[in-house]
Amino acid sequence: MEVQGPRRETSRHRSASRFAIPRPAGRLATILTPAVSLLPAVVALVVVQSLNPAAQRVPTGAARFDLTGAWLATEPGAVAGTTSWLAAPTLGRLQLGALLRVLQGGQSQSVLAAAHGGMLLLTVVQAVLLWWVLRRLSVGGVGAGLATALFGVAPIAIGVHTAVSAVAVAACWLLLAAGLTLGVTRAERIAGGVAAAVAVASAPAVAIVLLPLAVLLALRLRRERRALGGPWARAALSTAAGFVVAAVLIALVMAIAAALPSGAATARLDALTTAQDATPVGGFAAIVLWAGSDPLSLLVAVGAVVLAAVAARDRAITVLVAVGAVASIWPQGGDPVPPLVVLLPLVAAAVARSVDVGVAALGHPLFVRSVLGSAWLTAVGAVLVVAVVAWVVGLSALVRGGDLPVTKVERWVAASVPAGQTVLVGLGVYPDLVGTAKAQVGWYGSGNGATAVPSSVPWSRADYIVVDGSLPSDRTGAAATALGRSLEVATFGTGSAELSVRAVRQAGASVPLKPPTTAAGRAAAALRKSVGMQLAENPRIQLDGRDRALLLAGAVDTRIAIVLAQFVTSHSIAVSGFGVASGDASGIRTVVTISEIDGRNVPSDGTKTGVLLRFLSDLRGQLATRSIDATDSGISAAFRPEPDLIPTG
Repeated sequence: MEVQGPRRETSRHRSASRFAIPRPAGRLATILTPAVSLLPAVVALVVVQSLNPAAQRVPTGAARFDLTGAWLATEPGAVAGTTSWLAAPTLGRLQLGALLRVLQGGQSQSVLAAAHGGMLLLTVVQAVLLWWVLRRLSVGGVGAGLATALFGVAPIAIGVHTAVSAVAVAACWLLLAAGLTLGVTRAERIAGGVAAAVAVASAPAVAIVLLPLAVLLALRLRRERRALGGPWARAALSTAAGFVVAAVLIALVMAIAAALPSGAATARLDALTTAQDATPVGGFAAIVLWAGSDPLSLLVAVGAVVLAAVAARDRAITVLVAVGAVASIWPQGGDPVPPLVVLLPLVAAAVARSVDVGVAALGHPLFVRSVLGSAWLTAVGAVLVVAVVAWVVGLSALVRGGDLPVTKVERWVAASVPAGQTVLVGLGVYPDLVGTAKAQVGWYGSGNGATAVPSSVPWSRADYIVVDGSLPSDRTGAAATALGRSLEVATFGTGSAELSVRAVRQAGASVPLKPPTTAAGRAAAALRKSVGMQLAENPRIQLDGRDRALLLAGAVDTRIAIVLAQFVTSHSIAVSGFGVASGDASGIRTVVTISEIDGRNVPSDGTKTGVLLRFLSDLRGQLATRSIDATDSGISAAFRPEPDLIPTG
């Protein structure tokens, strides 16, 4: 009889461990992974980005072109006849503008506020798609969650996400394309190709990373199909077919739109493309911005790429990050934000891979490796801690919507600039001012060093100029001439957020204002400037830019300011001009012409004309007029030229 020894347990017959996770608990953990891994990152992103001073800034750089482009592209008939589909991200701006119009809700909030709300929504979409792509790449829940959190709340990420950018729309499409291409069905892969075509059409700059991404996805598909024993070429061709068909259809629609008759809206959209300097510029602007604003996350990003390449053996992410880094140098190096919009998701993928390496190292029997894994996870967590601290510190810089400089400029222009005047503004504030002011509002273009700066309205026609950070001080040509003849009327905000309103004086004045040479003359000049500033701010007096500039320069006689200030205590008036008396060489304006009283034209309105004539005729002493005349342009009152006069009553 054969005696059998104790049966040796093999992997085939091993009993279940008493420490194994029950199957229902495993299913529950799978279901709750998005809630535990993704939801906290998205909530943190929404809170930090919505309550951040960067989300209140007037756009600069390429962001100001994208904001105005989004606004103009969604005007009725704007895309009919346009040829700027590939010269600029016009399709991306069109999608961004549609979102902006929906969020603005008519005039319920400012265009700038709607734009920042739209960028917040796009960032949330990018974060969700990024997490989804990482999970499809078999990244663990911890790695995907931490990478998504860094993508959303790191200081450099907040600076990029709050900048209005059409490339953000393309980034959403590109992430969607990557996730769909990683799917298992043919329909998903075809949809992935379509999404990739829309991404390139929305912002042609993303094509720089699309080609290596397509090659790497094809190689991954080849490995997976070989492991499963199935053909891979057919699966890859389905994605390529979706891309080609979608690209042909998009090109056909663009060609049809370009062949349609163009109108005024099309001219404004094409003028914006002309104003934007799209010449490729070499430089390290993106890296410099990252290193200057968030050096800790830059170090972690470099470490993550190295770990992903060496420890995780993920060469694909290393290649994509390298291509994205090169793209940030050329051809988009002149503007740091668009390259970073594409680069940040790639870096987040590298961080996710490196976190997986760190988590695996925690349980390694080698003590040194375990310590290194813990140190790396601590470094990644430190970026989040620094981001939260920086956000809390920055909360003090938040201001109420009504106190924003752009809101104050909007109110000032609407109240102080009469109809028929021309106001030149920066592209960043153009959408907010163009629809709310009675005056004609145009924009000035980019700082490309040209003698005649491309703008929607010639500089020579400007009555007012709203100066922001996008207008360099070294202007030449027509811009320099207009700025040289302008005087500051009002200033709102401080530092980089400052917006200055400048009134342009009339070109070629017949008699220039001569500087005083005596003590009495200097005292009289100081008084003229003081009362002129007060009169220029009086809301009951309507002035054009040139006349307001004369008041601010102290070129208007003090008696005129006193007389007008007395009259507007009971009436509102419109001044059509200040003049110099015949033979007066001082350049001081001693003649004033009033064209409207309480909204009625004079002298055509007899009642209002009589009120003004009686008031002027009753003036006595030093305030007495020299002559009163009625002309087609209004009622003119002239005072005796006395450059050194300081009225005493």
